[in-house]
Amino acid sequence: MNLKVILNNKWIALLLLVITFSLIYNPFTKFPYTFCVIIAVIFLFTYLQDRSFKNLNCKKIGVSEIKIIIICYLVLELSMDFIFQPLVSKICNEPADYSSFKIIEGNPKMYFKWLFNMWISAAIGEELLFRGFAFSQLKKLLGEKKILIVLLSAIMFSLPHLYQGISGLIMTFLFGLAFGFIYLKFQNIWINIIVHGLIDTVFLTLSYYGLTDFYSGFNIIF
Repeated sequence: MNLKVILNNKWIALLLLVITFSLIYNPFTKFPYTFCVIIAVIFLFTYLQDRSFKNLNCKKIGVSEIKIIIICYLVLELSMDFIFQPLVSKICNEPADYSSFKIIEGNPKMYFKWLFNMWISAAIGEELLFRGFAFSQLKKLLGEKKILIVLLSAIMFSLPHLYQGISGLIMTFLFGLAFGFIYLKFQNIWINIIVHGLIDTVFLTLSYYGLTDFYSGFNIIF
């Protein structure tokens, strides 16, 4: 039995996913280098399994994809900011904890550093891990149970965000579901990366201006 066959066994695929996910918590690297390592490992494991990167769905972006990106971004940004975020804050009786982002408030050097790191780690790294790679490995394990794959990938996506409190954890899970369904629908990792990056860019910009209360300031609606 050759290496390719072994690595595509469903239990080995699950093991590779667990190993890659656990690198988030490794003690040897810090943000953003942790996700640089994870990205490298994802490409290594994917190539060893498939002898190509096709399963990561790194497809071209054209005019139609740009339209999809704009629509997905606007729908997500508006619905999450004005409906789900205030609703979750109301139900949990607390806003998400974004205090760790106070460090960039009014600091342009820190803002642009975090913006660059975010695009590498969150936009590219997280989408490759929780959508491209996770979907590929979970499909080997679960077959065509697409909704279950979306659900499991969203849970995985939310876990590293425990530091944001219960409200933040729920919001990250909801974003994970949304990103998962976008990926399931369009099968193009670049759509996910750009939508994710745009959303986080808005968040970091609001953090820079000290306006993160924006995300919890609409509870009066409910």
